[in-house]
Amino acid sequence: MHPTLRCLSASLAFSLLLVSAARAQHPQLEPTGADKPWPKVGFVEIFDGTKIPTLGRTNGENGDIITDMRGAGDGSGRIFLAERLGKILILKDGKLLPDPFLDITPQRTNSERGLLSIAFPPNYKTKGHFYVYRTDYTNGDVLIERYKVDPQNANHALADSAEILLRVTHSSQSNHNGGMLHFSPKDGDLYFGIGDGGAGYDPPLNGQNIGVYLGKMMRIDVEGKPDEGKPYHVPTDNPFLKTPGAMPEIWAFGLRNPWRWCFDSANGDMYIGHVGQDHWEQIYYQPGNDKGGENYGWSIIEGTHALPFPKNTDQPKGPNPKITYPVAEFSHDIPPLFISITGGYVYRGTEFPSWQGVYFFSDWGNGRNKELGQIWAMRRNAEGNWETHQVDGDASPLRKCHSFGTDDDGNLYAMSFADGKIYKLIELPEKK
Repeated sequence: MHPTLRCLSASLAFSLLLVSAARAQHPQLEPTGADKPWPKVGFVEIFDGTKIPTLGRTNGENGDIITDMRGAGDGSGRIFLAERLGKILILKDGKLLPDPFLDITPQRTNSERGLLSIAFPPNYKTKGHFYVYRTDYTNGDVLIERYKVDPQNANHALADSAEILLRVTHSSQSNHNGGMLHFSPKDGDLYFGIGDGGAGYDPPLNGQNIGVYLGKMMRIDVEGKPDEGKPYHVPTDNPFLKTPGAMPEIWAFGLRNPWRWCFDSANGDMYIGHVGQDHWEQIYYQPGNDKGGENYGWSIIEGTHALPFPKNTDQPKGPNPKITYPVAEFSHDIPPLFISITGGYVYRGTEFPSWQGVYFFSDWGNGRNKELGQIWAMRRNAEGNWETHQVDGDASPLRKCHSFGTDDDGNLYAMSFADGKIYKLIELPEKK
């Protein structure tokens, strides 16, 4: 068979596999907007990082970028921007406030380290504290921290109030840190995804080992009464709480690098943009009523594909041997030539009703740096099967999208590593 036909045949076979897997695993799911046309996404620039001295250095690995942006859910209309070097800035009414909300610079930013995510608890307005996901400047360990807000100034957090809730050893490699915090809209617990520890093909085989935190999705209760000897509570229904030798905080395992993932704010569904190794990028899905315990297969497989190393494929599977496969998968070798997926958000804003329930995501590589668009969408059709589609034009201004953001109104934003700019996603009008 001609190589091109072989590739196309493989792609078709995999598409059929996804259809079958989606139907088998989730037969009663509701459609997520498949009765509407695909969005036609445009961009409005709302922030120019090149005008900030540190953020102008976005093209080098040691430069600074905005890694995360969130609303606080407090009715203030503020948008909080996390800088990788260690500041959190505030956008208010489209303008950047002159003083940072938090300043814990400098952070170690080589490769994938630094200040990676922020999260505000439910009822943040009355809580007076928030959470940070960062790496330790001295050794690269992953840290989950809580900071207090100045009671006299809501636009200022107290840098010396840091409380380390969890430290995960991550000193051997600088990549695969994970890096996203979210509170579940279903149970109010804090979830975060940690990478497998770095390097290629998971040399220590952390992904299937539930005796370590690396390569896992985690779940802890940080707002309730803490357990004795811990600064948080381990939920009593965590799936591996009673499994001998397991880290009780683990929610799911078998992940390589869940760099950007999200909850659907309407129903608690989880979407994981999962960065692959050499050939495949994946999107994983958990419904909001899920009980956890999923095994996503790393490092036995990459998506649905066996790895070329016997030590990986022959390793014992974790305590849940049934692998949960991705609902979408993108090849490095078959167009559109993904390189490194960037997970986004499910749209739940009100400005663009036809976007309701659609999951938006991107890829860092722009089709191997060709002039291709960067915004993709995923939804489920009436038969329960997943569909994906590129929804921006090939002349999009967004380049090397490394992260997405959202605000309290449900608007979506995309961030450009290439020039430090942030764009609001908008619906383009129909051409007349």
